[in-house]
Amino acid sequence: MRINKWIIVAVFLAWSIGVGAQRTGVREEVRSDWNKCSGLDCVYDFSPKASTPAPKGYEATYISHYGRHGSRYAYTAKAYTIPLEMLREGAEKGNLTPYGESLLKELEAFWKKAEHRVGDLTPLGWEQHQRIAEQMVAAYPKAFGKGSRVDACSSASVRSIMSMSSEVAAFARKAPKAVVYAHQGDLDIQATRPNLGKNPFRYKGPSIAFPYGETSEAFFHRRFPGYKDVLGRLFIDPTRCLGDREPCDVFFHLYMLVGGMQSLPEDLRLDLKGLFSVDEYATMWEVDNYIRFKEYHKYQTSCCSIIDDIIAKADERLASGERGADLRFGHDHVMMALMMLMDLDDFGHFPEDPDDLAYWFQTFRSPMGTNFQLVFYTPKRGNGDVLVKLVHNGEEARLGQLPSVQGPYYKWTDVREYLKDRTAPYVTR
Repeated sequence: MRINKWIIVAVFLAWSIGVGAQRTGVREEVRSDWNKCSGLDCVYDFSPKASTPAPKGYEATYISHYGRHGSRYAYTAKAYTIPLEMLREGAEKGNLTPYGESLLKELEAFWKKAEHRVGDLTPLGWEQHQRIAEQMVAAYPKAFGKGSRVDACSSASVRSIMSMSSEVAAFARKAPKAVVYAHQGDLDIQATRPNLGKNPFRYKGPSIAFPYGETSEAFFHRRFPGYKDVLGRLFIDPTRCLGDREPCDVFFHLYMLVGGMQSLPEDLRLDLKGLFSVDEYATMWEVDNYIRFKEYHKYQTSCCSIIDDIIAKADERLASGERGADLRFGHDHVMMALMMLMDLDDFGHFPEDPDDLAYWFQTFRSPMGTNFQLVFYTPKRGNGDVLVKLVHNGEEARLGQLPSVQGPYYKWTDVREYLKDRTAPYVTR
C-alpha cells in the first residue's frame, strides 16, 4: 500500500510541474508596489472587484470560508530584536554609520512600546475583518436572512481568535436575523490549524518531497550577493556586524521588520524604506518567497482535513436547506497550503527551475486578512444543480483546470469530486 501511495504522489507532482498560466510580470509587480513586495506582510486590498452576476434563477444561500488573521505585530520578537542587538553591538564597537545611530535610537524607543505586543492583532487587523464581514453580507444578503446561521471557529492563536471575534461581531450587527456563534477548542484544530505539531487528529500520508535541491541559505547567497550593501548603510564595516549570525536569517527578520511596519498603528511606525533600495527589497521578497514555499509545501497533507471539513459541512447545509456561513480562522501557512491543494488560479503548479517559482507561487496573495469563500448558489424554484463560485480576496478565482458551467460558476458535484481527487495523493485514508 505504501508503494502505491508513493507512486501516486510521484505521478501527481510530475503532472503539477509546468502546467497552468504563469504570472510572468510578477517581478515588475513587486518592484512597482511596496505593499506586494512586503509578501506575507502585505495588507488587504479593499478596492472594488468585478463580480459576475448569478446565473438566472439562482441565488447565493451559503458560504464556506477560510481566512487568515488580520494585520498584527511581528509574530516573532526576532524581527525586532535581531536588528536591535546588531545595532547595539555596533554602537559598542564604534561601528555605526550616522544612519545606523539614528535607527538604533528609533528602534530602542519602538521596542519599549512593542515588546509585550509581539504577535498581537493591531487595530488595522480588527478593522479588516469588520470590512470583510460587511462586504460578505452586502454581496450575499439572501444567505443571511431569517433562520440563517453563521458558525465560526478559530485556531488557538489569540490573533486568530480576535480576528474571528471582529468578524462575527460585524455579522451580528449587519445580519441581525442570523444566529451567530463562535467557538475555539481542540475539536476545531482540523478545520483551522491542522498542521499544528501537537494536533492529535493530524492526517498522515506519504512524505512530500521538496521539489528543489537548493537550501534557503544557498538561494539567498546566490540571488542576493550584494546584501552587504544594505549592511553598509548601518555599519561602517559591514564585515564585522554579523558575528556568528547566518546572513540569510538576519535578512529574513530584517525584511519582516520593514514589511510589518504598515500593519502597525501610525504613531508606532518607523520609516524604514531607506534601508533597502527598490531592487534589493524586491530581491528579498523573492528570497522570502522561496523560504516560505519550502516550509508551506509540506503542510498540504495535514491541511487536507480542512478540505474534508468544507465538503462535510457544505453537504450538511445543502441537505438541510439551512442558509448562512461556516467561517474558519487561521494562518497564512495554512491558507497557502490550501491554495496549493485546491490549485487556486494555478497555485498548485511548480516549475523545474527554482528561479521561476515566483511566476507561480507568490506570498503577497496571502495578505493580512486573506480569505477564500466558496459561495454556494441554489435554484430559487424547483430542482437544479447546486453551483459554486470561488472568491479569493474579493476576486473571482479558478479551481485549476476544472471546467465551469458558466463563467466562474461550477457544479458543486464537480467541485466536490475535484477536491477529493486533489487531496487523495496526500493522505493515507
